[in-house]
Amino acid sequence: MTSFAAICTYLFILSDILNIFECKVGFHKDMSMDIAFPPVIKHTSSSAIPLGHLRPLGYQRKPAGKVKEILDMPDAHSFEMKYVKQSRPVVIREALKDLPVFNTWKEDKYLKDKFGNLSITTTIKKQLQRRVQSLMQFKKFLLDYMYDDWWLATTMPKEMADELPLPDCLRCGSYRQRLQEAELWMSSGGTASLLHSHDDHNIHCVLFGRKDFIVIDEQYKSSFDYTEKYHNAGSGFSKLDMDMINMFKNKDIANIPWSYATINQGDCILIPAGYLYQGQEYMVVSPSAYYLSPSKVFDSSDCKLTTDENGQKKEERLSDAAYVWVVRDSKRQISAMNMEPSILKKYLDLLLRADDEIHYEKFEHFFEDALEQYPDHTSATERLSMF
Repeated sequence: MTSFAAICTYLFILSDILNIFECKVGFHKDMSMDIAFPPVIKHTSSSAIPLGHLRPLGYQRKPAGKVKEILDMPDAHSFEMKYVKQSRPVVIREALKDLPVFNTWKEDKYLKDKFGNLSITTTIKKQLQRRVQSLMQFKKFLLDYMYDDWWLATTMPKEMADELPLPDCLRCGSYRQRLQEAELWMSSGGTASLLHSHDDHNIHCVLFGRKDFIVIDEQYKSSFDYTEKYHNAGSGFSKLDMDMINMFKNKDIANIPWSYATINQGDCILIPAGYLYQGQEYMVVSPSAYYLSPSKVFDSSDCKLTTDENGQKKEERLSDAAYVWVVRDSKRQISAMNMEPSILKKYLDLLLRADDEIHYEKFEHFFEDALEQYPDHTSATERLSMF
């Protein structure tokens, strides 16, 4: 056998072995969670260089303080009156307790065996701030995410939502009627989001790992070169590189107060609509981001303790709730299969949020998202011209 043929034979055998054992050749990412946060700020020896120049967000000044913390998930009425209505971020310690998934989901093998064939949306970080989304099987993600700059951010598949609880405060009242989406996050650590904001209230929770947050009031958006996703979107992101803030070009950042929070297993945090925030993950698995559409009115009249046949508190799964956006045929789609007048009215009310009017751009964006699966659909402008 020639040396070339021998090499080819060896490679084929090696390929078969790797496929059998589903191995990944390479080095694990650093998954340590002992990173100091908030960061320790050291002044430079030269007064000519601004504090935090070409450093990540958070090094430009000390934090104003911690985000307020409470113990246990409050009831819906208290949650609304004390935090949501006041637009006040809050960390909820031990919001999720004694969950079976604390044991089952900690092993990638269980996730691969149970959910490996599900198609999920993965974000792949490229050079600088460029991020590319890719649809792949969950087992492929589980094989590679420990080695590459990948993280999962996808609408929660029903199969996985069946194993997660619906947080107590979302089980009744206006909140249950205004759930936009439940999202699953997963990364091996070392991933940081852009500084961004949503037009919905969102609740982030952690099943495993640790997640650090920098939280900034929305009045400071202009200092971060903030851009809306589209005109009148109500949500958007900073175009600045959050890993290397140029303080000569962005001097105002040195005067902007920020708060911080760290959440661990079982903890959650409320980020009210409009707030700027950045999340830094360390080996995180989280049923993150329960998105709640804001409203001027809150009704908790149906918020009564429900029990099962044994008199125990009735448990509800994440999959028991109704959302605007769900996963169907491996794609994020609007949940309603038939757009009856009552359903359309509800969607328009959710789209209105706490505003007095729905901007055309917001309706157009919703319309295009809802009909994305139909490439030949009538445009929003054409549809509105029929009325």
